[in-house]
Amino acid sequence: MPNNFQPKLLLIYGRGGHKEQMKRLIIKMQNQHAFEFVSMADVTDEFNATEHLQCPEPRDKFHLWKAPWQLAYISAVSFIQTLKLLKRHKITGIVSTGPGMAVIPSLLFRLLGKKVVYIESWSRFYSASATGLFMYKIANQFYVQNKSMLEKYPKATYSGRL
Repeated sequence: MPNNFQPKLLLIYGRGGHKEQMKRLIIKMQNQHAFEFVSMADVTDEFNATEHLQCPEPRDKFHLWKAPWQLAYISAVSFIQTLKLLKRHKITGIVSTGPGMAVIPSLLFRLLGKKVVYIESWSRFYSASATGLFMYKIANQFYVQNKSMLEKYPKATYSGRL
């Protein structure tokens, strides 16, 4: 069977802490069993994905007036990139550590009946992230890394820190 038709996960992450958390998750998963994955991020691939698509950063935290236009653009880009990956690979589900670029692909995957797993950032102790608020409604499985976040997300699973 050609490599592109082996089951794979789509890993979606961002720069900084999102990337570090994904790195730790990949190491833990690879220690348990071999798996293939494709990825989408706002940084270059350093995890040896079968295929990696770079998506622009989801929002400009310092220029709020750009936010609506940037959000529309990023939504379109992430939607098109997700369709490309789905066409080229047998992707069985999404795992994301954030940021917001995960929302549109996750909605699409849920509509297609595929699994979506979201891990809220380890930097969240008392307030929910904007992405987390959306993904809590979308994800099949939603994990928090700090017990205090179970108050914000009562149906989440506490996983401990990556």
